[in-house]
Amino acid sequence: MKNLLLILTACLSLSVQGQTPKPIVPSESKLLWTASKMTGDHTGRVAVKGGSITLKDGVLVAAEVIIDMTTITCIDIENEGTNAKFVGHLKGTDFFDVENHPMATFTSTKVEPIEGATPGKPNYRVSGDLTIKGITKPNAFTCIFWQEGDVARSAASFTFDRTQYDIKYRSGAFFPEIGDKAIADQVDLTFDVTAR
Repeated sequence: MKNLLLILTACLSLSVQGQTPKPIVPSESKLLWTASKMTGDHTGRVAVKGGSITLKDGVLVAAEVIIDMTTITCIDIENEGTNAKFVGHLKGTDFFDVENHPMATFTSTKVEPIEGATPGKPNYRVSGDLTIKGITKPNAFTCIFWQEGDVARSAASFTFDRTQYDIKYRSGAFFPEIGDKAIADQVDLTFDVTAR
C-alpha cells in the first residue's frame, strides 16, 4: 500500500512539472454580457477580479476566471436614472443577488488544442464549470489563445442559460403567459483576459 501511494504521488508530481500558472491581470482583462428580449437587447460589463491561465511547455492546459458580480454595468441605457434602476434590478434577487453571491467563477476541467486551427480562429476547445449564485453547471466553448512574450491572452464568446442558475424572472419557459414581455433565457458572454 505504501509503495502504491509513493507511485501515485510520483505520477502526480510528474503531471504538474513544467506547468506555469500565470495570474490574470484584472486591469487588462474585460468581460461583456448581452441579454435580449422581444423588443431588443442590453449589453454591459462585469469586472474580472482574478484567476489564472496555466501553460505547460507553451500550451494552454487550464484556466480559472473570477468575476466580480457587484460590478455589473449597462452601457446602452443613456438615461442615468433608468440605467441605475436597471442595474439595481440585475444586482437584486430577481437576477444575480450580488449581495449574497458577489463572485462568479469559471474553472476549466478539460482543455484541448484544435488541430489545424488557422491564425485568428479558435485554436482550443475548453470545457469547465461555470458557477453563478453558488450553482455550478458545465459549459464548453472554443477560444483563441496566444502569447506575446511573457504575456498570455485568451478570448472567446459563449452562452449560458440563466434559468439553470435560478434566474427565472420573466422567463418564457416558466411564465409563458407573459408573451412579448419575456426575457431570453440565454445570456451571451464575451471575454478577453490577459495573464502575465
